[in-house]
Amino acid sequence: MGLLVGGGALLLAIQRHLSPRGRQWLPLALTLAAMAAWLIMRWQPAGVGRWWLWQAPLGLETALGLQWDGWSWLAGWLAFMAAAAALMLPAWRPRPGFTPPRLWTPFLLAASLLVMTSATWTTLLTGWALLLFLTGILAGTPAEAAPRAWTFLLSAGLSLLLTPLFNGLGTLDVVLTTSSLNLQAQLLLSMAVVIAAGVYPFHVWLVARSPRARGPQLLLHLLPALAALHLLSRFQVPLLSSFSWIALGIAGLLGSALAAWAAADEDRAWVYVAINRATWVMLALSLSRETGAYRMLFPLAALGIGLTVWGLIPRLEKRWLRWVALFFLMGFPFTPGFLLNLNLSQLAASVLGFPGWILVLLAQTLTVAAILRPGPASHRSQGRWNVKGKEGEVKDFLPGWMAPWMLGLVAAFGLWWGISPAALTTTAGLAPHGVFASAWAQIRAAGLLTGWMTLLLPLLLGWLLARWRDRLFAGQDVWLDRAASIADLGWLVQLFRAGCHYAALAFGFGADILDGAGQFGWVLLVLLILWLFFR
Repeated sequence: MGLLVGGGALLLAIQRHLSPRGRQWLPLALTLAAMAAWLIMRWQPAGVGRWWLWQAPLGLETALGLQWDGWSWLAGWLAFMAAAAALMLPAWRPRPGFTPPRLWTPFLLAASLLVMTSATWTTLLTGWALLLFLTGILAGTPAEAAPRAWTFLLSAGLSLLLTPLFNGLGTLDVVLTTSSLNLQAQLLLSMAVVIAAGVYPFHVWLVARSPRARGPQLLLHLLPALAALHLLSRFQVPLLSSFSWIALGIAGLLGSALAAWAAADEDRAWVYVAINRATWVMLALSLSRETGAYRMLFPLAALGIGLTVWGLIPRLEKRWLRWVALFFLMGFPFTPGFLLNLNLSQLAASVLGFPGWILVLLAQTLTVAAILRPGPASHRSQGRWNVKGKEGEVKDFLPGWMAPWMLGLVAAFGLWWGISPAALTTTAGLAPHGVFASAWAQIRAAGLLTGWMTLLLPLLLGWLLARWRDRLFAGQDVWLDRAASIADLGWLVQLFRAGCHYAALAFGFGADILDGAGQFGWVLLVLLILWLFFR
């Protein structure tokens, strides 16, 4: 974290003297150097070690502290791979006169690591505020997207800030790994997590009217999501297993899948696939029977590996890479996401859950069709060279061989942790047992009519839907656009803004009458004169 903050501050100080080549290379070089240092740290003992602890004087119930363990290292390693992959993508489109978005990446990565290694609530709230502030800077790059992004991010920050207050003032000096939450604190923590992770329907701050370049978009989604989901593993949150959260997760999975499949713009569909997979992870969490870090281990790895691969394929522009992304995103056997499909298949085992399972199959089918949608793997504007003459776009100086190597590294970790789940649990400092010990144990645990159908049936139907899209929906572009506009919930945001606008007008008019413009005084004077006259 010190390397990222110090190097990032130096880059900000000398940014005016950097060439376009240096503005692309130096943030990536700094991230890779810090990534190597983070890898070396894993050679240290994996037990919980408190790096630093500061107790406030005068008996104040607050403390600052950092701790390190294998679980924090794993989440941080996924964040490093996501940040490095995002920096390798071209077409970041910096705004003239503003700091290039690449230079904010080391600070955003350092803030996410601070959240992951926080030992106390005070440290966590500090890191969370910095993380959301830096996320807002990147999310507000399109000027029209800034108000929406800041509104949701401030809501996420306020929700986590109120969590320890509703849980008791003595919470601020409690080590996070031993903290317990009441019902109100669980609700606030859950709201903070789902907003930061971009889970549907709390995703609208991630979607801009004119789609962002995929490098910043990958950072905006993955780094806050990994930090938020890692935070969720430190607490017991039974509220997530309630029927309301499961129903909301199913509806969100279907809505985001419909928005991804029906979107006409491929960049927008790319974003909604990422939102869909975050919603898929949260639904699997709600259905999981594990607790603590065991509950979050495979979902966190599946999200980090899958979305990093999904982010890298536009750079390589190969159609067959969509099948590689599909392999990790849908949770095939021998990937970390396979266990999530086993959690989803539990819906088919109950009468109340069976209709939800059918909806999950439909959502998964649309997601497969969105991933395998016909057309080029990416727009030409996302290619190696940007279109000359567009304002704010610069030439891509990064060599093309870096992205395949990064993709190979991410896929290697995904296959290693999928083939040997015990390696993943050991890396996180946990003891492997049951389905966490062997991939064959996960395969044996998958029922024929539940686990395998949850995976294979949507795969087959989604492939057919992607292949026959032009045949089945020829001339239905208007209806697909309407479906996408309804599913992306932009209309709901506009309705909320209109409601707030008219509420503000009504409140202002009432304030003017009662106090602000003095009209109410004249009304009282007239009433007093009439009362005296008729008396």
